[in-house]
Amino acid sequence: MNEPVIARWALIRDMLVFQVKLAMDAIRDLFLSPVSIICGLVDILKGHSLSQSYFHKLMRFGHKTDSWLNLFGNHNTGAEHINVIDSQKAKADVNVDQLFSQVESLLKEQHGKGGLTASAKATIDRYLNKIVETKTPSDKQR
Repeated sequence: MNEPVIARWALIRDMLVFQVKLAMDAIRDLFLSPVSIICGLVDILKGHSLSQSYFHKLMRFGHKTDSWLNLFGNHNTGAEHINVIDSQKAKADVNVDQLFSQVESLLKEQHGKGGLTASAKATIDRYLNKIVETKTPSDKQR
């Protein structure tokens, strides 16, 4: 059974998206850690009920940001798929993957027009091909 080869640019895109999402998750965690302690202490001192609890409100907010980040979700969704999702969901349900897909669509549009991204992509492709070519002869000797 032949397994499909991962396209170079798709893999690069997926890696970049994942790294940005990891950074966003880390920043969120750095923010939520001290805020959760403060919220918990305020709840303890004020004797808040569950519905008034700042800590539990923060937990609900954290859950929403988990869904929004979709850290380990499908990074390789096409713009067509996103358009279907957009038509089915409210604007409030937009997540990071959809935002990245919109940016990717814009870059592809610019690339199609022969803009800066076309020359940058060609240059990067040329360098990556050189790296692969220099690696390939030594791999054949093994």
